[in-house]
Amino acid sequence: MKMDPEKRTPLYRERLLHIIILGGGTLLLLAFVILRYEGFFAMLRYLTDTLRPLLLGILFASILNRPFRRFEAALLKLNHRRKNRFSQRFCRVGALFATVLMTLLILVGIVCVILPQLRQSIGLLTEHSAFYGENLRQWLTANRMEFILQWLSGQQASRMLEMAKEYLPTVLAKTYDYTAGLIRCIIDIGIGAVFSVYLLADSQRLKQQAADIVVRIAGKKRQQRLAEGTRMICMTFARFFSSQLTEALILGCLCYVGMLIFSFPYPVLISVIIGVTNIVPYVGPIAGTVPCTAILLLVKPDCALWFVLFIIVLQQLESNLIYPRIVGHSVGLPPAWVLTAIVIGGGLWGIGGLLIGVPLTAVIYTLLFGKEPQTAASKENIT
Repeated sequence: MKMDPEKRTPLYRERLLHIIILGGGTLLLLAFVILRYEGFFAMLRYLTDTLRPLLLGILFASILNRPFRRFEAALLKLNHRRKNRFSQRFCRVGALFATVLMTLLILVGIVCVILPQLRQSIGLLTEHSAFYGENLRQWLTANRMEFILQWLSGQQASRMLEMAKEYLPTVLAKTYDYTAGLIRCIIDIGIGAVFSVYLLADSQRLKQQAADIVVRIAGKKRQQRLAEGTRMICMTFARFFSSQLTEALILGCLCYVGMLIFSFPYPVLISVIIGVTNIVPYVGPIAGTVPCTAILLLVKPDCALWFVLFIIVLQQLESNLIYPRIVGHSVGLPPAWVLTAIVIGGGLWGIGGLLIGVPLTAVIYTLLFGKEPQTAASKENIT
């Protein structure tokens, strides 16, 4: 059955108008990005800096949403067995309290157990730096590597000293900026944590309000599509960060146990560095192994090579056996996409970009190709 041309013409014109407006807006945006890319990225950095507390709150809420849902499901299941049942609101408040308490206990454990040992290790390393330097010199001499000492004591040492004198005032001048940035980061994290609690507490009402607003503006069908897209974005970020944090915790614990077994020095300091840097995929293990190897070269040079071999074996064991069984699949992007996301994210937003670049790229991948990236059975590693 064919539609009447008089009824088809307005619909056709309306769709054509939408296509022209959308295409024209896209072309204008691309032209602005290409011609004024510096201003575009500056505006993007300004927006992210301004909205950082809220973005951190959304990130924290997406990470804590999993334990919050599990606590809520357990309380609801327990509540159904009672004769005098509590309200669903009471169960949500109890689940939120349990989630916040669990998070605080983890943070207190880190502060009370790990930080004192870290401070002690760093203090000992700084205090005995001269002794460790002499120890390295003797080790190089004993292993017939005097050419390294001669190279360091020649013109290269003079150049390094001149560079240090040149850049030292700049570093000292920027100390205030770094301190102010650290204080602002702590404040943003605090505001984000409080905001995440409010998001978890009123998640149902906020979802309903957002759905009502979108329905009134764009209609029911577009609201459903937008809800599916938002759900996909939240799941991608939550899955990535929960997987990476779990992996970092497992790897840090295994590294600590292995260092105790092989009697490597500074096990707490090195294990924390390995675990924290492993949050960044692919690049993180390399970035963590280099400074740890440098520390061992100063403290106990004979252990440096064995430590590198130990980390390689540990990475392969964790990636191929432990990670797939305990953590499961993460975003599933190919290594080329992951490295591209890390480079671009780190260049735009620094350390924060290293963390959010991979899940953000996974979201863009899904939006472009209409399907999620294929997850691998085991995570490839570059060490």
